[in-house]
Amino acid sequence: MDNYQDGQLIFFGTCIDAEDPLMLGRIRVEPINQNIEAINKSVKGFDENSTDPNKNGPWSPLDPYIYLPFLPYFVNQVPKKGENVMLFYYNKNSQTDKNKFYMLGTFSSPTTIKHEDTASSQTRLMGGFSNSTKRLQPIKNQDGTYKEENSKGVFVEPVDISLNGRDSADIIIKEDELVLRAGKHKKFGTGEMPVADDTRSFLQLSKYYSKTTFGNPESKTRLIENDVPIKYLIEYDVINPENQFSAFTSTIYIYSLRTDSNVYQTLTSNFDIDTDLDLSSTTGGTKLIRIINLPIGLNLPDLSLQINERLKSIITNPSTALLQPNLKAGEQFPFYFRPTRKLLNLTRNFTGTGDLNSAANIGQLMTLVKLSATDITPGYGLVLDAKLSPELPFSVRRDTYVPSKSTLENNSVGLLGGSRLFLLSHDSTIPGKDKVDLKNSVYGIDPDAITNQIEPNTSSMVRGEELLELMELIIRFCVTHVHPYPLLPPSSVTLDGLSTDDLLAKMQEAYQKVLNSNIRLN
Repeated sequence: MDNYQDGQLIFFGTCIDAEDPLMLGRIRVEPINQNIEAINKSVKGFDENSTDPNKNGPWSPLDPYIYLPFLPYFVNQVPKKGENVMLFYYNKNSQTDKNKFYMLGTFSSPTTIKHEDTASSQTRLMGGFSNSTKRLQPIKNQDGTYKEENSKGVFVEPVDISLNGRDSADIIIKEDELVLRAGKHKKFGTGEMPVADDTRSFLQLSKYYSKTTFGNPESKTRLIENDVPIKYLIEYDVINPENQFSAFTSTIYIYSLRTDSNVYQTLTSNFDIDTDLDLSSTTGGTKLIRIINLPIGLNLPDLSLQINERLKSIITNPSTALLQPNLKAGEQFPFYFRPTRKLLNLTRNFTGTGDLNSAANIGQLMTLVKLSATDITPGYGLVLDAKLSPELPFSVRRDTYVPSKSTLENNSVGLLGGSRLFLLSHDSTIPGKDKVDLKNSVYGIDPDAITNQIEPNTSSMVRGEELLELMELIIRFCVTHVHPYPLLPPSSVTLDGLSTDDLLAKMQEAYQKVLNSNIRLN
């Protein structure tokens, strides 16, 4: 025996032909590290180039390269030409007799299973130690996570049993589930990470140990807070708050706040007197649209009257007050008014005599700034509408839900999925259409047959509940329609308000709502 190690049990070879005329899964193999010329001469009369191959050429009884599958006939796992195989001998000292067997060799990566030559397939073996593995990266990281999240689910997890196809088809057997799928990933090249394809076709059979039952639809009513962004901010400032002679100079600043960048911060439920905004630039979502300089030398009652009149003008004449000529009544709401941050700090932080005077003056001014005598927060507040509504508005929402209950009991589920599904019977034919011919389809149906022969001779599946809804409308019309006079067509509106236009519209919708053209049957 040529070139083998003492104690060696498994040998390697390259498949040179897998087209077994007997279809028993036999292959022809050239063993690695053996003298091919010696093998050719080992069987008297064998001729690789025989003109009568059935007698003494390839696949003939004299062929010394034929190996039998080591796996039973019921498990078909035949290599492609050029792929690596593992060889087993009844007597390793006599490799030319008929008692020799093969198994498909190892692969270097799940991404190479479509075809991998002998040299590449030995990448993970001692004989392929020098082969590069940089282009064949692991599918998972060391911690068990996937290198690419969109590759998850393409290849079978180690805990599950599977029967793998050469490309995108496989059968997975889990503890309580069987999944048969085709098209599980999108096309990819050797060494590339595969991407799972959600449009795969599949059959899933599952066993669960709980069952969820659903009751009749119910409804409930709840109040929903209308939380909306504040559109405008009005701040009033006093230049000389420490003044002891009741002669104050004041300015009002009006800002536009409605921008996407700060919409959360300026929602009516979030905004208050302390909300900190960047008012110095437009980057924070604010825009200064008007500055109003009030008359100088006003005492506190007159100053508060000026501020209050300006606030009321925003309610009564918003386009002029906000310098927005296209602004319509009601579009100014909601807005918020308050003192500037400087004035607010004066009422909270003071140390010297000047600060005490400022705090007293601003505190008194804030008690006078109000839109109505009933304001509970004088000096600042949220204005929701012209009625000066004191609370955040609510709307009534009626929700419909289906109650459910889960119980512990055996439950089995079957799922069939795909972009398009066809349910075919050998014995059924749709009147007016041709019979679906399934001859010559034992090994599968090709796309052309689906497009040209099956689809035209099948019809869309009907959605049951949606069909019942349409039938109910038709019955309602039949029962409640009236005729203006005998022998005249029925009125366009029935006694319960159903119109012929509504019924015709529902009939048009039925082609999409009632029929599912992607699930077809004959």
